Amino acid sequence: MSVRSPSALALQVAAASRALAVAGLFDMHGHLSVREGDIAYVNAHSASRIAIRPDEVASVRIGDGATVGGTPPSELPIHLEIYRARADVGAVVHFHALYATALAVAGKPFVAAFNAGAPFGREVPVFDDPRLVRDDAMGRKVAAVVGTGRAAVLRGHGAVIATAGIVDAVALALELEESARRLWLTYAIGEPRRFSADELASVAAGIGEPRVTRKIWIDALERARLAGALAGLDVESLI
Repeated sequence: MSVRSPSALALQVAAASRALAVAGLFDMHGHLSVREGDIAYVNAHSASRIAIRPDEVASVRIGDGATVGGTPPSELPIHLEIYRARADVGAVVHFHALYATALAVAGKPFVAAFNAGAPFGREVPVFDDPRLVRDDAMGRKVAAVVGTGRAAVLRGHGAVIATAGIVDAVALALELEESARRLWLTYAIGEPRRFSADELASVAAGIGEPRVTRKIWIDALERARLAGALAGLDVESLI
């Protein structure tokens, strides 16, 4: 496996952050990280999510949590503890998902009833604590709720995505909130019809194809470009 340079990883984080901001998932908060060996590259604490530059991406050692460069976000333990628990995870996103969080606050199960929800299994687990995750102990509790899955909702707070890489991370963040929005509408008129085990497996396999996640990634970047939010970034290398 080739080693990716810090500058290339910082570009990925910056472009993905801007795209998620244009998509409405990042506001003044929210952060995304990508792992390379024992280093996590993540949005700097105070950098605008819709205008973050690669030089504003912080870097932190995963093993001991020491900052290598920049100022990481205060909820960095979400990222570090998931990486420490899951060798298969290469990217983590935390964002204040409106619809996903609303479902958790209302006590409505976040079930797989739409195609966009299939990648997350039969039901997205909920971390039942609205407080900010600013220490390792809280981070470990969040990581435990995520478990071997791809997501968790933090009641009254937001959502977390844990997956293989940054392309998947952006795609899954968008799919999580899309599924939650559709469920929110469904709960307004009745109970959602959950996918059967066979439907869930089949739909998840289709939605999870690399060409599908890459299509979502390219579309997110293109929407950000058309919105004027990718100025100054060499995004051609990311497509």
